[in-house]
Amino acid sequence: MNSEPETTSENGVTPALPLYFVKTLAGFEGFLEKELISLGGTHVEQAKRGVEFQADMATLFRVCLCSRFALTVLRPVLTFDAQNPDALYDEAKRWDWGAIMTAQSSFAIDVTVHSAVFTHSQFAMLRLKDAVVDHFREFSGLRPGINREEPDLRIHLHIAHTTVTISLDAAGRPLSRRGYRPAGAKAPLNEVLAAGLLAHAGWKPGIPLYDPMCGSGTFSVEAALWADGFPIQWHRRKFAFMDWRGYDEDEWWVVRDELKESREPVATKIFASDRDFAAISQTRQALSTMELDEQVQLGRSDFFRLKPETDEGIMVLNPPYGERMPLEDAPAFYGKIGDAFKSNWPGFSAWIISADVDGMKQVGLKIKRRIKCFNGAMECRWMGWDLYEGKGEEAPETETTA
Repeated sequence: MNSEPETTSENGVTPALPLYFVKTLAGFEGFLEKELISLGGTHVEQAKRGVEFQADMATLFRVCLCSRFALTVLRPVLTFDAQNPDALYDEAKRWDWGAIMTAQSSFAIDVTVHSAVFTHSQFAMLRLKDAVVDHFREFSGLRPGINREEPDLRIHLHIAHTTVTISLDAAGRPLSRRGYRPAGAKAPLNEVLAAGLLAHAGWKPGIPLYDPMCGSGTFSVEAALWADGFPIQWHRRKFAFMDWRGYDEDEWWVVRDELKESREPVATKIFASDRDFAAISQTRQALSTMELDEQVQLGRSDFFRLKPETDEGIMVLNPPYGERMPLEDAPAFYGKIGDAFKSNWPGFSAWIISADVDGMKQVGLKIKRRIKCFNGAMECRWMGWDLYEGKGEEAPETETTA
């Protein structure tokens, strides 16, 4: 697992550098690709819901610390064809697991299966677990233990038809977990989803942002972290790669020092509000956890009475939907949102995430862009409007799948 000197072959590939696969949400691959290139990744290539790249150890550290669009970072270590679970066991048992762990290591396995041959994902996971344990027991008489919560090594098993790929999880805890979400937050957005939706809306540090139905504050905290300039995972102290054989702790601290020195905060006006006291309290707690108390202007207010403090900017709404909004109330609710857009927010770009597509049509304005996305298992739309003074020329609508 040591990083090695880079060498380049005739076809441009650098075989000395490990290959990684970074998972993201559908529609965010382009953002992630640009991010990985900026962090030093080489031979970067988009795939479905992810991006492949090559990296030395220092670049891996930067990606895990800085990527706001990554869910997790996987390093494939073994790929083979298996026609049944026993073939998976045999091939995995033969592999040199001692190259990446010891008999004293604990491990856990995550599994993803898309196969008519492997119809039970848990059985496939158990066969891989048995292969790892039996490998060490046969060679040393010892067996590594299972620890699903805090393993030394987290292994990812992916099966597509009969192709088996075994990877190491470099992050451990998903990178979407930034560490600021209050316990018991109601209907929170996934943090990677919030960051990607902000990017799709065209927001970047320096542009005023309004989050007037802030809930637990995910949009506002993500924006504040972005503008503050510190790596998104700066406060995190534990990553799975720290238990890999060959982990270089000195290099880790060099990378952290370099990132701290290169920090470039951008002064940005961010306004978060909600009519619910509990939501304001949760957002305040999240900002405080990340030491961002001064980065966001936070207050209690009703969106329908709110007027912006700037002449332009981007406004994002995460209103109640699904079980939190009875269908019979939705048309009137979204109609009021449209009235507020026209009365109070001319000159702004406004965006709404909701599962109620029919309800959002009651906003009554020409939609500039709509993006399909998922908030958890719930299919949603991220819809955007450009709000004009009077009867301005309206841009044509575009639709994207995220």
